[in-house]
Amino acid sequence: MVLTMKCLFALASGLLAMALATNLFAAEIQLPQRVLYIGHRGADFEPLLKRHFAQAQIVSRTEFKPATARDFDVVLLDWPQSEEARADRSGKSPLGARAEWNKPTVLLGSAGLNLAVVWKLKGGSG
Repeated sequence: MVLTMKCLFALASGLLAMALATNLFAAEIQLPQRVLYIGHRGADFEPLLKRHFAQAQIVSRTEFKPATARDFDVVLLDWPQSEEARADRSGKSPLGARAEWNKPTVLLGSAGLNLAVVWKLKGGSG
């Protein structure tokens, strides 16, 4: 069965939401997924991710290479709106070309807007 990107995104979002909700109700439950966080708040996310997922790795947006995501089940992209981010949007996506990106990805901060602008998707203004 082939899953569409929407289905994969929904699955990834659900897994993250489940992990965050689990944090409220259970002390130490670890999920089997391998999670890669890409962004500027790695120190804030790392303890939570490492506590609740089988594997978690943190990498900055500027140092990330798309091939790194190959060994992970879900990617969290944290990309804020700022003057620096605005300049980044005129270049390329940290995830690479849209046609080549196939990992379930949870977009944090303004990552949706920033990706829409870089990938030239409808809704990429504002």
